Amino acid sequence: MIMPRMKHFEPPQASASTRRTDLDWLRIAAFALLILFHIGMFYVPSDWVIKSPHLVPWLQYPMDWSSPWRLLLLFIVSGAATRFMSEKLNAQALLISRSARLLPPLLFATLFVVPFELYAQAVMRLHYGDGLLSFWRDYIGARSDFCTVGPCPFIPSWDYMWFVAYLWIYTALLAVLLIVAPSVRDRLERAGRHALAGSRLFLIPMAALIFGRLVLRHFWPETHDLLHDWYLHAIYALCFLFGYLFATDAAIWDRFTAQRHRMLAIAVVSYALYAAYNWYYAGVPQPPMTARLAMVSDYGIDQWAWVAAAFGYARRYLAGRDGPARRYLTEAIFPYYIVHQTVIVMVAYRLAPLHLPLITEAAILIAATVIGCALTYEIARRVTWLHPWFGLKWSLAQSKPVRRFAATTAPPWSPYPLRFRPAAFHPTAQSSRYSHRAG
Repeated sequence: MIMPRMKHFEPPQASASTRRTDLDWLRIAAFALLILFHIGMFYVPSDWVIKSPHLVPWLQYPMDWSSPWRLLLLFIVSGAATRFMSEKLNAQALLISRSARLLPPLLFATLFVVPFELYAQAVMRLHYGDGLLSFWRDYIGARSDFCTVGPCPFIPSWDYMWFVAYLWIYTALLAVLLIVAPSVRDRLERAGRHALAGSRLFLIPMAALIFGRLVLRHFWPETHDLLHDWYLHAIYALCFLFGYLFATDAAIWDRFTAQRHRMLAIAVVSYALYAAYNWYYAGVPQPPMTARLAMVSDYGIDQWAWVAAAFGYARRYLAGRDGPARRYLTEAIFPYYIVHQTVIVMVAYRLAPLHLPLITEAAILIAATVIGCALTYEIARRVTWLHPWFGLKWSLAQSKPVRRFAATTAPPWSPYPLRFRPAAFHPTAQSSRYSHRAG
């Protein structure tokens, strides 16, 4: 029977049996924005590792667009991915699996990737002159006596890999909680569905983000220091938990989809107010208290409105949209993230003294970043022992084919209606068959 072609695309129901390609695409987009953000940091007046001789102050405004919500979205998507894994693994296996996926890249980057970036910073800011190898030995030994000029960077450091460290900690705490109290997930889900019913799905997260920025940030400003970063822990851990609890709740995602236009309108207005505030009070050390309080509220509304709009539009237009690009980028984006900032800094370190024209310099920096990240991934995916250090799954894609059995007619002596013959089988041969499964 030939089925009629569907005229309209309907997003699939969010469940543990359906691959959430919309979340895959959002994860890819968020990391891509992060890489572009770090390239942009080379050109804006804000303090960063290294600065171009061509500063572009207006670039700060488009960069401020994604800064408030980009990492919220990544932690929610990471929580959702953890939920999909927990549908197939118990809590102990989940902790082991996530530790094997997150800790080796964190260790590798801390020891062998981040030092390149900090070396460039030490040369430019601290006039370090003993060479990269000597700096690496000082770095591993946590020596800081070379810091004779200016503040010394904390070494060793996970630097931009703090995201991976925090993600592992939240995952480990969740796994321990599930081991100690296995029923806690169901209780939290029920309480969460009630608390976030109707419009509260949008109002309560906005209120929580406003409270966090108004109160917690005052006492614990953003530092990415594990033991003193309680404002970020509060909002990122809750985002991770939100993704974990409601990844398979179709009603939640249906409301995101239904309200996507309204959330986008609120997000655009909120961002416009935030940009106008930054423009109007540029250079003013202490804006009026009423204006600052208003912007705290606007910031929290802006954060959740963009997240909600992104989820709604992605579910409407990207759910079920699969293909080679999605599969390639889903695997590649983590290795890209691991090396991207070090590539940016090392290329910028060589470009800055040349005083090239702005367009030429920016084009070289963007191209070199993409090429450097792509080459790293292409090498890592082809060398099996590099997989865990770059966040790639231990794949059997390069292993020898194993054997399976194909059914044929049974021999006369068999009591069964079928017999089996061996046939070559490759672990990736049935990938299309299981491509809808959540991973």
